[in-house]
Amino acid sequence: MSNSSTKPATDEPNAAQLLATLQWRYATKKMDATRKVPKEKLERILEAARLAPTSSGLQPFEIFVVTDAAVRERIKPIAWNQGQVVDCSHLLVFAAWDDYTAERINHMFDLTNTVRGTKNEGWENYRAMLLGSYPQRGSEVNFAHAARQAYIGLAAALIAAAHEEV
Repeated sequence: MSNSSTKPATDEPNAAQLLATLQWRYATKKMDATRKVPKEKLERILEAARLAPTSSGLQPFEIFVVTDAAVRERIKPIAWNQGQVVDCSHLLVFAAWDDYTAERINHMFDLTNTVRGTKNEGWENYRAMLLGSYPQRGSEVNFAHAARQAYIGLAAALIAAAHEEV
């Protein structure tokens, strides 16, 4: 779902701020388990992932926010025993769709129509095109494609986290 508001083509001070934010970002090797990410920051990070420019606008992934310490402890061994998994306050798990199905595609189009409050012929023709092509490609191809889309959502979340200084 795209944002219909317009934005200036360039805004050099903001571009410089974005680059400074990205230069500040780094891979955290040790976290302070006593610090918690505020709910408002988490919500903005998740919204950035939702707004990520994925192929066909389907956002073919789910994001699970894991806050339960026991669940994070069970995840740790399959995450190469990284301490960050248990020390963080919120673990975001990006789970790509295993396949593109008619139900999933229709759900996303219906949701977009509801949010926008309208339907249009071009949009509905695009839905028909996707329904006629994506499900037939096979689950292996579709999972690989969805996984690449999840990486786009992850990138948006990482940039938002840097902006939030998380």
